[in-house]
Amino acid sequence: MEDMLQELAPNRLTDYLYELSERFNAFYTDCKVLGSEEEGSRLQLVEATARIMRQCFSLLGLIPLYRI
Repeated sequence: MEDMLQELAPNRLTDYLYELSERFNAFYTDCKVLGSEEEGSRLQLVEATARIMRQCFSLLGLIPLYRI
């Protein structure tokens, strides 16, 4: 994060967001979250991912859409 700020390279954060969203999408596609034996830990992963993405959007000055 510090390197990104010093280099004035917000593209590094957008690249991170893109990779995170791809990995989360693959996880969500491959792993049942609700109703699975691992529901608790998977819901924690979903919430942690959402928190990280919200923080990144905030750093970029973006307001995420929750509904279209």
